[in-house]
Amino acid sequence: MNQPHNALIFVALDLVGGDAKAKDLLAKILECGEIVSISSVYKRYLTDARVDLNARMEFVIRFETVMSVDQCLHMVLSMCEQGSQGLSQKSHAELILLSYDNAILMSPRLTLPYPEMHTDPLIIRCAAEAWGQYEHPIFQKTLSEISRTAAPARMAEFYIQGKSLVDF
Repeated sequence: MNQPHNALIFVALDLVGGDAKAKDLLAKILECGEIVSISSVYKRYLTDARVDLNARMEFVIRFETVMSVDQCLHMVLSMCEQGSQGLSQKSHAELILLSYDNAILMSPRLTLPYPEMHTDPLIIRCAAEAWGQYEHPIFQKTLSEISRTAAPARMAEFYIQGKSLVDF
């Protein structure tokens, strides 16, 4: 049997209707491997007005799989959806492969670890919750150590426990 690989995947969905969408996405991800842990889910406001209609739910999962990094990237990209405006608005779903084992990659298709993982205060906090002991292969610090020095996530607040979205 192939050795399992560990990946961190960031998920952002429209807040309105997001709980059901998140459960569907996580069920699809479970078809490709195992969700080892999931961070808390945060509500990120996209405008200063802090209106739920203009907010996203965001979280990070730690995923164990026998898929290659290319297969994992393909799975992540296949689940992304660009929302469209108007009456038949399709919801927005953004997934980002943050890390895959200790891989360091720089290609037009994929950069690992994700270059903005440590610069976005909410993403680094969620990633540290999902896999705090992961050692960033470039900074040589754990995600817990990196998140302790991150700036506060100003436009975000706790929404729900991540484990409420998936049955472990």
